[in-house]
This record gives sequence, C-alpha cells and structure tokens, in this order.
Amino acid sequence: MGSKSEKISQSKKILQTAYQCLSTRGYANVSMRDIADEAGVALSQLNYYYKNKEGLFTEVVKMMMNQYLHEVEDELKSTANAKERIASLVTYFNELIRKKPELLRLFIDFTAQSLWLPSFRRHLKNLFADLSEMIEKSILAGTVINKNLRGHSPKSLARLVLGALYGTSIQIMLDSDEDTAFDSLNLIGMILG
Repeated sequence: MGSKSEKISQSKKILQTAYQCLSTRGYANVSMRDIADEAGVALSQLNYYYKNKEGLFTEVVKMMMNQYLHEVEDELKSTANAKERIASLVTYFNELIRKKPELLRLFIDFTAQSLWLPSFRRHLKNLFADLSEMIEKSILAGTVINKNLRGHSPKSLARLVLGALYGTSIQIMLDSDEDTAFDSLNLIGMILG
C-alpha cells in the first residue's frame, strides 16, 4: 500500500494531466481514458481519487479558478490608482490571450459547460462574483463615475467591466487573425480610464 505522499502526488499528477488535456483539447474532446493514458495510470485510479468525470473536472475548475483569482488580484495590487488598475486589467487580458490562450480557452469551455452541469455552474458563478468584487473594490471604489452611469451600483458596473473584458476576449479568440482584433480590448481601457 502506498504512502499518503504517494497518493497525493498521484492525485496531483492526474489533476495536472487533466488540466493539460482539457486546456489543449477541450471538455468535449477529452475522455477519462485519455487522461489516464496520458497520466500513465489505470482508469480505475481516476475514479479512486475523483469518483467520476464530473468530480475530476470540478477539481480542474477549482484549480483554474484559483489561478485566475491570484493572477487578477496580483495584477490589481501592482498598481497605485484606479486608472492604472483598469489599464493593468486590460493588459492582463491582452497577455492572457497572447501568452496563455489555453487558460482562456479552458475558462470559456467551463463557462459553456456550466450551463449544463450544476456543479460547474456553482463554481463559475462564484468565480465571476469574486472577479467582479475585486474589480468593484479595487477599481470602482472611490472613483468618479461617468454621469451617465450614476445611479447604477458599483456591483453592476463591475459586472459590466468583467463582462466587457471577458466577452471581448472571446471575440478576439475567435477573430485572432485580424490585426485590429485587440483594438476593441484596448478601447475598453480607454472608455473606463
């Protein structure tokens, strides 16, 4: 029988392999057998550690969420004022598309899956809420809001900002061949800044 640390490392290896498979091929194109084969483990080990496909993928969602939250939080903390934070957030999404498209694809894929799987829905809803709250507290708190937007709650405005960044990022991913695709993302920063 293996030690506890061997079990943790085996579990972690499976989780990392699942993350890699899902971020490069997508949810619909990855089976439990694919993950087991690439991790070099028996299929039964995936079920032992994660119970079923949804259990494993839920753990991947949690891993992805933690990565996003930490990266966005670090990005927002790296600047001094709201205007710089907006620019920093736009830069983060630019870099995400250019340097880590697999992470953004995974986010998009899990967002789509959350429409059908209640466990994913709960996690993605929490991720969007946490990201919106970060935007609300670090960018919108204490800023002068455009007179046309007054009367709307900071929470609603934060959701709008996140939706604009996320939705525009999806459009860029779909149209990345066009040289001007990133202009719309930069425009968000100009409008908000």
